[in-house]
Amino acid sequence: MQSLRTKRWLFVLASLVIVALSLESFSSGKFKKKKQHDDKNAVLWRDPGNIRKRDLYYGPGSKELAPVPPFHFVKEVKEGTLPKFDVEDARGVKWRVKLGPEAQSETVATRLVWAAGYNAEESYYFDHARIDGMQKLSRGQKYVEGDSVRGARFKPHRKNVERGEQWDWNKNPFKNTRELNGLKTMIVLLNDWDVLKQNNKVIHVKDPSGKVESRYTVADLDTTLGAVGGFGRHRSENNVQDFERRRMVSKVDKGRVKFNYDLKPKKFGLVSLVYPPYFLRQRRNTNAMQKVPVEHAAWIGSILGQLSDNQLRDSFRAAGYDRATTERYVRTMRSRINELNRLNQPQVAVRSRRVR
Repeated sequence: MQSLRTKRWLFVLASLVIVALSLESFSSGKFKKKKQHDDKNAVLWRDPGNIRKRDLYYGPGSKELAPVPPFHFVKEVKEGTLPKFDVEDARGVKWRVKLGPEAQSETVATRLVWAAGYNAEESYYFDHARIDGMQKLSRGQKYVEGDSVRGARFKPHRKNVERGEQWDWNKNPFKNTRELNGLKTMIVLLNDWDVLKQNNKVIHVKDPSGKVESRYTVADLDTTLGAVGGFGRHRSENNVQDFERRRMVSKVDKGRVKFNYDLKPKKFGLVSLVYPPYFLRQRRNTNAMQKVPVEHAAWIGSILGQLSDNQLRDSFRAAGYDRATTERYVRTMRSRINELNRLNQPQVAVRSRRVR
């Protein structure tokens, strides 16, 4: 009897897989017929210049632009899954505050992405911050101590900056370019496991002359610096032990890099097959991050390889990490960057082989 129930379950599971794959094929066919974006003002990457001189403590921000206390509570923000609220600082600038361990990992990730030449929003981290008029939160109250909060990331609302539409990894003006593939490689480097479309935003920035630039940005980088995994598998963020655990590159095959990066649901996560859109989305996201030509991954590796260990340390120092944890992260980050730079070696790039 038990054997019969098992066979029935396997039959149902196999049927769901077939239906899901059929839907993926159908949706891919429809997708290919859609017109691609044509935005002349679209920017994904710009040459960082002398990367050795980049300040990774402040990253895309600066000391002059940093939030200035005292801070006054404005309102709680209930969108998303993490605790957030808005404040106003002493200069009248409004800031969105995010609480929790993800605030640290996001602060580091934005600096590394920016250092390589990609768009990133300002972010500043406070171990503790006093908030005048602080109110009880519906989420994240454990990070509140009286009129103070701990582990807070501040992101500004600038008057010349507007957060626009979402963009998709598989549908954007930069498809198949070295720059987009370099950004995908950065996502894998950081072990970002939440690469949903809603985390990608087109940030419209108006300069003093009134010209608007559309910056394609990964606007949410908090699920980084831990373990990558799909629904039903272990995954984490801001966990140095998990981040150290696996190499970045699995192998090179037919001129493309296969990363140790898999978001597909596993084990009990296969129940997501009853909702094919989620299952297919995770499958597509995994495939998108795996189709990176060797020369494109090596290119971004050559840029990151110019960063010094002290610059890497600055990015973690900006996020309030202790010295021991910082050193562990820096060693692992350097090792991952070296993996990318070894892709330039002829014996790796020319023939298929597993990278050891």
